[in-house]
Amino acid sequence: MNVDTKKLYPEKIFPSWFGVSGWTPDDKGFIYTAQNSADVTAMSSMLDTRAMYHTVGTKVITDQLLFSRKNDPKLAIKPEDLCLIYYSEDMKYIYAILGGVNRDNNMFYAPAANLLKPRIGWKRLVKKVDQVTDLFNRGDDVYMLTYAGATRFKITKTNVNHLDVANAETIIPEQSAKISNISRGKDFFYYTRNDGINSRAFQYNFERGKVEEISLPVSGQAKIMPMDVTSNEVLIMVTSWKQPFTIYSYNPLTGICKLSGWTPKTDYPEVADIVVEELEIKSHDGTMVPLTILYNKNVKKDGNAICYMTGYGAYGSSGDPYFSTYNLALINKGVIVAETHVRGGSEKGESWYKAGYKVTKPNTWKDFIASGEYLINNHYTSASHLIGEGTSAGGILIGRAITERPDLFAAAISNVSCSNALRMENSPNGQNNTKEFGTVKDSIEAKALYEMDAFQHVKEGTAYLR
Repeated sequence: MNVDTKKLYPEKIFPSWFGVSGWTPDDKGFIYTAQNSADVTAMSSMLDTRAMYHTVGTKVITDQLLFSRKNDPKLAIKPEDLCLIYYSEDMKYIYAILGGVNRDNNMFYAPAANLLKPRIGWKRLVKKVDQVTDLFNRGDDVYMLTYAGATRFKITKTNVNHLDVANAETIIPEQSAKISNISRGKDFFYYTRNDGINSRAFQYNFERGKVEEISLPVSGQAKIMPMDVTSNEVLIMVTSWKQPFTIYSYNPLTGICKLSGWTPKTDYPEVADIVVEELEIKSHDGTMVPLTILYNKNVKKDGNAICYMTGYGAYGSSGDPYFSTYNLALINKGVIVAETHVRGGSEKGESWYKAGYKVTKPNTWKDFIASGEYLINNHYTSASHLIGEGTSAGGILIGRAITERPDLFAAAISNVSCSNALRMENSPNGQNNTKEFGTVKDSIEAKALYEMDAFQHVKEGTAYLR
């Protein structure tokens, strides 16, 4: 649509599930990633994707191919790699990314002016073995978030004119808490540190090389979003178990943080009655696992309360604090809500993620089981009142928890779940997910897939429902 005239253009681009990844500076067109099929059951739908350029007002059939396995045979692109192109924030470079479920970046770069040339001339920026999960550039300098030699991450810097990722200068060394969420503005870059559940925020002055902590208005999960790289305007988005998602305006020069006009005023009086407990409980192997428990202050710990316990534990995705009106509704009814921070997430860094990954995946559901046992043993709930939930990849967690310990749960919610891991590879997005869970083509990984397959562990005659 032309937003000035409200005119809809006639062309349609389909299928393209990944949306527009960047507009050219002249606003004449945009970059997108095309797929081969809109059939979600077709194996080809997620294979051999193509990054394309479309000029607004022209026929889609004339769109220019920018980046693909066929177009760039020397770049070792695999059929399941998602071919994506983004502009750097200062529009100086374009990045070609081989996307997928693996967090380790596999990226190339070229001058932005090369975008529509017959040959873009891609050069390697980082590869998976560099263990870089995020980056940005400032001129020709590249700042990287990496766990290479630092399980809780560090921030390093190199330069494209003499690129040396492996020996890059360390700007922010590994800390006692995980470093995450790097972003840059004009004079500063920003990052957060997470203790396993809650965030602290920091700013780094490019010119002075000085780190200062940002005073957050509430404890919880914080994400820092600079408005652009030409100013020092910053938004800080904060939420917690009791704090609705709130946007603050922050001035890094003065350190002043104030409520932004982007956030409407919303009151939830019942929040004052919520008790938040952030604990660590002992799992099956002695590892201390974070567990968050939310309940109304009037709930009695006599084992009679219903408890809704959820978890995920995949792709390094952490169970960060968040405010939920759904949880509030449950808590108002006297239900205890428990968020488990099982291995397979990255609450405690990369080692926490890899401790619930492929052959170590059993730790994910065993941590979940240990959390349920803790809640029962400490009289928050009982086995006849405990509900377990897992969604998508969390289906492995809930599926194996109930097949291993059906006596522990009164009910289970297996939501759009991965319950048949052995066969996942034969689904449209399965090839991509072999990077996370494993492949049946490898004997060791195939055994791990069998172990995490809930369907394969259902036993006839067992009472899975109460």
